[in-house]
Amino acid sequence: MYGRVKEEGGTFTVTGSGDIAPLGSEGGRTIERSLIGVLAGLIPMIIVSVQFATAEDRQGLIDSSQLTNPRQGRVLATKAVVIGTASFVAGLAATIVAVLLSGKILLINGSQVLPVTPLTELRVIMGTAALLANAAIFVLALAALFQRSFVAVAASFAALVLPYIIANVAPLGMSQWSLRFTPAAGFAIQQSIPEYPQVMSLYLPRLGYYPLSPWAGFAVLCGYTALALGLAVCIFRPSAPPKCWFG
Repeated sequence: MYGRVKEEGGTFTVTGSGDIAPLGSEGGRTIERSLIGVLAGLIPMIIVSVQFATAEDRQGLIDSSQLTNPRQGRVLATKAVVIGTASFVAGLAATIVAVLLSGKILLINGSQVLPVTPLTELRVIMGTAALLANAAIFVLALAALFQRSFVAVAASFAALVLPYIIANVAPLGMSQWSLRFTPAAGFAIQQSIPEYPQVMSLYLPRLGYYPLSPWAGFAVLCGYTALALGLAVCIFRPSAPPKCWFG
């Protein structure tokens, strides 16, 4: 900023020109812009998770599985650990490559990448991987609940993908609702720059701003995952007398 300060009678007068507040997302590209492919990655992940959850039913092995391990809650928990770990590792590798590669490409092309603290960058990278892992477990639980692949895929899309799309095309009120009260609130973990109360700007999801703080949004997704998984282990199976999967 260029200018001067003048004091007269206890009053300070500041004159000049320049930046007096952060530019926010208007000052360059945020690091999470390189992770736009996460939404596309959710689609095959949903299908794989559903197929993994219903593999025994499709292969006609559900009865033998019940005989060898009557405590089906343990089977479901094991599947959740497997699919969650696989999704986290794959998501972490893809996120690291995307952030590092896109950052170099943007700098080469003369685009500015907004700087963030190392902890914020770590939270965005690790948080994105954790987002995918939680989403995979959530889908697994839905598949166990509905016992129908098509219904589970449709429900997963409606819970994870559709709210995020709506948030980026709908009016502000609806977009904030869809990212507050649905599992898609977990995308807030990717927000790298805060809202500045002293700056008037458009704080929209498509610009990288979410109605919930990063950890609050992620907690909403974790809550849905825990609820769905808890219900899944206690569902009533139509092919057997009503009982909890924990046996």
